[in-house]
Amino acid sequence: MGRKRDIRQIEAIANEFKMGPAERREFGDYIEECKRNGERGSGPNGDFTYGERRQKVPEFRGTN
Repeated sequence: MGRKRDIRQIEAIANEFKMGPAERREFGDYIEECKRNGERGSGPNGDFTYGERRQKVPEFRGTN
């Protein structure tokens, strides 16, 4: 069930930042890569919160 919420949040962020389908997919992959690399969010089980995912957009795009 938590997984669906993650996907909905990625979709909402992608819409907010006007990402096309390819960039949205890459952003989702980027978030998963961050987790694999040991980054942890403040959500349950170290998940990234909506705000933390949103803050990753400039980093993902290389504009931070």
